[in-house]
Parts: sequence; C-alpha cells; structure tokens
Amino acid sequence: MKLRRFAALSMAMAMAATTAAGCSSGQKTTETTAAETSSEAASSEAASSEAESKDEQAGASLEGVKITMMNSKPELEDAFNEAAKEFQDATGVEMEIYTTDKPGEAIAQKYAAGDPATLMLCDYPNVMDIAAEKLLDLSDEKWVADGGDALGAKLDGKLYGFPFCVEAFGLLYNKTAIENIIGKEFNPDDYQTLDEFKTLLDELKAGGMETPVILNSEDWSIGQHFIQYTYKMQTGKKEDAQKLFEDVKAGNATFEDNAVFNAVFDTLDVLIDDNINKADPLAADYDLNASYLAEGEAAFWLNGSFAWPDTKEYVDGSMEYGIMAYPVNGDFPSVGKINANATKFFAIDNVKATPEQQEAAKEFLNWLVYDEAGQKVLVEKCEIVPAFTNITLDLTNDFNKGVKSYVDQGRTNEYVPIPSDHRSSLAAYMQKYLAGEIDRTEVAKQMDEFWKTH
Repeated sequence: MKLRRFAALSMAMAMAATTAAGCSSGQKTTETTAAETSSEAASSEAASSEAESKDEQAGASLEGVKITMMNSKPELEDAFNEAAKEFQDATGVEMEIYTTDKPGEAIAQKYAAGDPATLMLCDYPNVMDIAAEKLLDLSDEKWVADGGDALGAKLDGKLYGFPFCVEAFGLLYNKTAIENIIGKEFNPDDYQTLDEFKTLLDELKAGGMETPVILNSEDWSIGQHFIQYTYKMQTGKKEDAQKLFEDVKAGNATFEDNAVFNAVFDTLDVLIDDNINKADPLAADYDLNASYLAEGEAAFWLNGSFAWPDTKEYVDGSMEYGIMAYPVNGDFPSVGKINANATKFFAIDNVKATPEQQEAAKEFLNWLVYDEAGQKVLVEKCEIVPAFTNITLDLTNDFNKGVKSYVDQGRTNEYVPIPSDHRSSLAAYMQKYLAGEIDRTEVAKQMDEFWKTH
C-alpha cells in the first residue's frame, strides 16, 4: 500500500468542433461602414485607428493589475497556482489565490469584510444567491457562444457563472480488477439494475474480493452528492424533480412514498453491506479510498470523475478504470444514465472590483477557453472535462473518457438546482444513516421538512 497523500493535485463536454487559437481579450472590434465621400472615409479611418489604439492601450493596461481568486476545489490548488504564473507571464496580471472547501461561507465572510475575491470558483447555488446584487453580468462574453450559454449559471436571462468543468457522479470502477475475477470483459451496461449488480458483487466476493465497494464519509459526498440521485433519477429531467419538490412542499407527496427514493436507497443498503469501511464507516479516509480502487482492493467507489487526481497517485499503469451509472431496480427513464453537468462556475465580483480588475478576470476566462496554454491548464493540469465545445484536446484519464462517452451518447440526467443550505441541512442525517444510527424513514422525513421550507 502506498503512503497516504494529504494533498492531491486534481481533478467535467469536450465535443468535436473547430479549435480556436490565440488569446482573446473579450473586447469587440467595431467594423466601420464604407464612407460615401473621401472626407468621411478619412474620418472613418482615423476613428478606426483611434479605436485600435485604445484597444491596444486597454490590453497593455492589464500589466501590473492585481486580482484575487477564490478556489473551491482544494485538489486543484497546485494546478491553479501554476496557471496563475503562466497567465501572469502572458498578460502581466498578478493573481493571488486562496482555497476553501466551503465557498458559500467564504463568500459571505469576504463580502461582510468588504474584501471579496475578484474571481470566485463556486457552486451553482452560490452564484444564484448573490448574482443580481454582487456579480458581473457575463452575457456578452465571447465564450458564451461556445458552451457558456448551454451550461453557464443564469438568472433572469443574464449569465453570471462561467461553467468551469463538466463532472459526473456514479460508480467509479477498476475494470482490470473486476475482469481478473470474473474471467471475462466487464461491460457496465450489463449491470444497470440492482439485481444484476448484486449478482456481480456476489461473484466478486466468491472470487476473493471480500468487500468490493468503497463509500466516503464526507458530508459533501454521502450527504450532498448522494442525495441528489433521488432528485436527478426521478425521470432524468429537471422539471420533474422540481415538481416533486413542489408536491412535497404542498403536502401532496413524501419522499418515503417515492419509488425512486426507495430504489436509490435499496442500492445504497447493498453498497453499505459490502463497504470496505463498514467496520467504522464515518472514519473512512478519502486518500485510502482512492488507493483501494486504484490498486484493486475494491472494485467500485461511489464518487465522481473529479476523484482522478487522488486516484492517480496510486496508479501504476497496469490497470484500466471507468465510471458507470448508479444501478437501481425499477422502470425509470433515468436508469443507465449518469449524473453529468457543469459543477463549478467562475463568477466575477461587481461590488469592490475595479473595471481594470474585472477586465483582468474576464481575460483569464478567455485565456482558459481560447489560448492553447489555458486549454492545457483545463485538460492536462486540472484534468477536467471542459464545458466548451471549441476545446478538442484529448482527455487525460479513464474517468473523464468515461464521462465523455456517456455525454456523447446523450445518457445523462439533467442538472437539478438545489438551495445553498441543502448540504448543511441534510448531510448530517445521511452520515447517521451510513453509520446505522437512523433509518431511511427518518432521512425521508428530514428531506420532506427541508423542501417544505424551500
């Protein structure tokens, strides 16, 4: 077993399109209309020259501009620090980065102190909470047409969040370890139902893998990502999940009586029984969990594609990996699909940031999308699936390749927005369920209570 690593460099819809080269400042070039007279033409030419000169001055004015960035993906801290240096070398903009795993709290504290970050990498609810009052409208940026409109965070027709990555949640698997036991090629599509999946688990256990499943204990994992299966798998459509919330709030439905809720928890109960951390589930160590999957001590890890940077610390190149849909029994249209969507968004402050700082922040976003060095930051250093259609670099790891395969096939459940206090309100109950301290009836009750007030 390799030594546990305490800090990992991390981490999702790269689709074929034309690769755009060069770095864009996001400024628009104005075309002048042909003049009808020579004097008008001369005037037009002078105006155009003056505009170009101003554009050049504006570009040059970024030299020495200092901005701050809040990073809410701790596993990308090293990658972002490297990116900041590259960006400064290219543009002269100095970027100071601080990292948090609780973006909502950090944003609130920074605004209360009058010192918000210029650029904030945050979750969808964080953007929605402060969009109209505190964030810059990014609707006119060039990248909006290259994936930003489809996947960006919007409110009242305005776009406030730049989609940083496409990530997916499902069962990560060690293909090689599974095949070494079952003696045939592993095809995840053969195990889309719980009954099929249980048969596979039994086969793995009979072949010597005593505990084939890995479960995390972190509140963001078991208490936030997992619960969303009960929303996204209703039908795979956002509006149907939102109708469920409305019905619960109106007293016309309960989670306890919801077929998808129970199917999702039926599968979780099986995973809990075969959890490698079953003896003390709340003491599970994330880095050790990554090593269990990477080295084949277990076959399946309930997690997301963002776990690759942690996993690769233990990868020696002798095994293949992938991601598969969460298996459930039931005739639901969401069966066989993964939960994949833009999961993190860059937003720009519109309260304290100066116009120069805002331009520098917008330049960084354009650099990520259109500059070759910026694209490599996303795909090779951050190891994510970019949200932008013009980025066609080859993906770097098995998890991301699996995500792209599902996306390309249209086998994804839609994103379901949730309130920013969802995690703080419900995660502790899921941790208690994982530990066997409460039953699913209590979890359902707490979910009912939450949605009745939102």
